[in-house]
Amino acid sequence: MRQLSKADKAVFIINDSGELIHADEQARTLISETDVAERLSAVAEGFSSVLLSSGCAEVPYSVTCRHIQENGIRVIIFEDVCGRSELIRLASIGSIMPSIAHEMRNPLTGISVLLDDIHDRLTGKEDERRLIRMSIAEIERLERMLNDALVYSGGGSSVMFDENIGDILSEVLMLNHKLCTVNRIEVHGDISPDIPEILADGGKLRQAFHNLIINAVEAMPGGGNLTLSAYVSDGKINIHIKDTGYGIAEEKLHMIFEPFFTDKSEGSGIGLSVVREIIRMHGGEISVRSEIGKGTDFCITLNI
Repeated sequence: MRQLSKADKAVFIINDSGELIHADEQARTLISETDVAERLSAVAEGFSSVLLSSGCAEVPYSVTCRHIQENGIRVIIFEDVCGRSELIRLASIGSIMPSIAHEMRNPLTGISVLLDDIHDRLTGKEDERRLIRMSIAEIERLERMLNDALVYSGGGSSVMFDENIGDILSEVLMLNHKLCTVNRIEVHGDISPDIPEILADGGKLRQAFHNLIINAVEAMPGGGNLTLSAYVSDGKINIHIKDTGYGIAEEKLHMIFEPFFTDKSEGSGIGLSVVREIIRMHGGEISVRSEIGKGTDFCITLNI
């Protein structure tokens, strides 16, 4: 059953005989999918809520009835209670997410520092050092998930400064160089020195570029090539992050930026939606081209 949009209500108008004389688009949806038409007259007598049946499902709606003329014309408004409750629940999650992220990030950072210290002390014990590196990588993955969740929930403030996008891209490439080497991925950087500074939240842009690089690495489990290029064209900064991975099916391309969409066995499915949110936060746009078996090219444009 398709419920009402959370922002809309279904409006019916009936006459004094209980006959339906008008139904808006949302109301027509309910008529086609529920038993509402059979219950309008009864609802108009004073119900404040009602369960509408659709097959085996029942969905609660709040009901408001108003008399608009002396001749018995009544306006009946149905509002999806579940949708409204869901909005309240999501708003509550968003309000506490920054505190949760802060409380979780501190111990994760402490654990990572301690493991790194143990790793350096295990000279000559490569098997143990490898296990430590794997543990640190998992902690870093948790930290990325926290950062993504924080952006997605709307938590955390943006701090804008004049930032050199070329420098940020070079830094992100350098930080991910070891990851690419371990995964037999050859990195190619072509960043124009003529890219001007723009007002930006450098931390969030680093997160967005990092997410795209991680996405590219995961798309090349057998190794490959990662190319990051940036240049100025038509008054905009153009950034391409391109891999030679397994590619994305054409029928899935329009869904990859949607929250919680993923075809991977692991992951939250919000990484790319967070990237889009960050880019749009900066007044930019992101698009993607991909071909199965040949790879994927994410293109970002930022205004100068």
